[in-house]
Amino acid sequence: MAVGLDSSGQPQLCEQVCLLPLPIPKIICGCPGEAMVTTGRPVAVITMNGRFDFHLPRKVCTLCSVEWTPDVKELVAYNYWPSVSSSQTIYSFAVFDAFSEVKVSAPSFSRNAFIKLLQHQSAQGGRSGNISGDTFQKSYFEFCLCQHAEDKLTEEDNFNCPACQPDMLAVCCDGNRKHYRFKKNQGIDEPSIYDGLFLARDKEVSAFVDKIRGSSSRAHQNRTCGMARFRASRETSSKSSAKIDEEGLQVAVCRHGILLRGLNHYRGEIFAYPLYLQQEVAERANVTFFCMDVACRYWPYLNRVISKHPELRPLTEMKPFLSVMHAKVHRPKCEVTWGGRSQEGAGNTVGEEVEQVNSFLSRAAVVTKYMTKSGRENMLTQQAMGWNNRKKKHLHKALAHRYTKISERAKTEADNHRDFCLKNGITKEKAHQCVHDVLQWAAEEVESMEEANEELMEDIETALVDLLRKKQDLYRQHDSSKTREKKRRKLRTLKEKLKQKVEEYNETAEETIDIELACNLNEHYILPWERGRDVNTRLKRSVFDQTMLVRRLEEEQSILVKEMTQHITSLRKEMKRVEKLADSPTFADSEDLSVDASDGLKTVCIRRVFTLTNNIKEAVATYTAVVENLPLTEEDNEDEEDEFSCSDSPYSESDED
Repeated sequence: MAVGLDSSGQPQLCEQVCLLPLPIPKIICGCPGEAMVTTGRPVAVITMNGRFDFHLPRKVCTLCSVEWTPDVKELVAYNYWPSVSSSQTIYSFAVFDAFSEVKVSAPSFSRNAFIKLLQHQSAQGGRSGNISGDTFQKSYFEFCLCQHAEDKLTEEDNFNCPACQPDMLAVCCDGNRKHYRFKKNQGIDEPSIYDGLFLARDKEVSAFVDKIRGSSSRAHQNRTCGMARFRASRETSSKSSAKIDEEGLQVAVCRHGILLRGLNHYRGEIFAYPLYLQQEVAERANVTFFCMDVACRYWPYLNRVISKHPELRPLTEMKPFLSVMHAKVHRPKCEVTWGGRSQEGAGNTVGEEVEQVNSFLSRAAVVTKYMTKSGRENMLTQQAMGWNNRKKKHLHKALAHRYTKISERAKTEADNHRDFCLKNGITKEKAHQCVHDVLQWAAEEVESMEEANEELMEDIETALVDLLRKKQDLYRQHDSSKTREKKRRKLRTLKEKLKQKVEEYNETAEETIDIELACNLNEHYILPWERGRDVNTRLKRSVFDQTMLVRRLEEEQSILVKEMTQHITSLRKEMKRVEKLADSPTFADSEDLSVDASDGLKTVCIRRVFTLTNNIKEAVATYTAVVENLPLTEEDNEDEEDEFSCSDSPYSESDED
């Protein structure tokens, strides 16, 4: 809009014809003289400041009538993305970049909310005109697909962890039932632009599930362990009767929280889904531990499946790992046998890393449940790539920070363990014997659970240990009176359950339990089956837990050093691979690529090499600041100065400015 004068000489607002700010070529033909610049067709340009109504520049030669107007290639070269080939609506690259960042920082922020934000910016500037949400989304996905195609040309893998290659310590797998999608949102049946990239193809998963279910024998589904009942502990499940299509997601992540693979739920959280992901991940890296919330139920199922499908036997080379936090509500023997704290070589892995990712994905589900099938897969894949890129960007800082914290905590826990043993008169030899006794106790199989009341005794021990832990943590971990009141209510509920268990035990036992002392959480009270021993079971268990914690923390330090080394090595290998790709003569000789396309691809490779070089420099500087004598290969030591010097690389630019 501009201010002009009407016929009476009074000022008024009038529309002003504006050209899209693009450089105009000086010469468009061989005729002498200067061509005339006029207005071309109108276009709507969407920027972070809202919508602008422009005209494309048009240059016409008055002699030969040759005319020029910017085409798609020229628009893209100046960071403008046309919605269609006719370029009726043009988006600034900054709009798509901002939307991608918003979808990672605030996953529940919808497309319509972002469009309203842009329209508000237009209104604040005195401009009018709508912005089509459907056109925006389609153009955004096309823009993201082109970015992904660029990554594929430089052989960049968005769904791997550079610190876990080639040896991956642990993979965590869990389901997310909040990621359902309503059936009514069918839309146009068009394929996803990221078909099979992150979420496995539904047909392949369905065929695998039918194959496993058709040949494996179905055992009795015991979904309880201790005092807890798990919804995910199922071998079979029927499709939900609710008006939804996909019922959720199953994802696998590494212990650094980087997404590796996912699939859609159609029958709840059955064991065949993590089995499919376990098979997929096993093909990518050497995985040591497979972490689940119900590993004690999943691993026997895996062994039964392997008896019918021997081709899956390599999966048993992984070790089962029961998530540390979920293990607290399992049976005591289950926690000792399967729990992560008891697994030698696991370090400080907790097996709950997937919960952080599920928190992110659950917020995204607020929007994706109303999308079409292909739109949901496109958006989830794009958000997953954004999440992984952010994780990789700060991976060196996370590893260095973790190493510093673990080093300090290892010393603290070792001192606490020594003080605890001195306080209770436990020597080093006796502590080792306690660990041995607990492991042996967990491995024992009771012939008759009913005769020995073993299950009831374990439930009572579990409740007592859990209540004592919660009582100790009430003031140590919670500084809000409101939070402590919630915890007290939960403690009262658990005490009622403990009282019921004790009363049930006293009805059949010869030597009864003192209900008042047990329910008042008297730490010095000894249960009947613990009497007559030199060290009671609870004290042995405390020694065992502290010993395992100290051992895992000591292991974690060497594991982190290995992951730092793998991180640097992976980045260097990728840099050399891209350098080789940039120097490849096939670019210029390829019949499928034009000269401009070959030059553009080489430029992309050079830019990728420059980015990797800076990432390596920053990672090495961060790691060497916290780890002395970081192990490097001889080749790395010889080429260290050359690789980290920008001036020595033909693909680097000077950063002295």
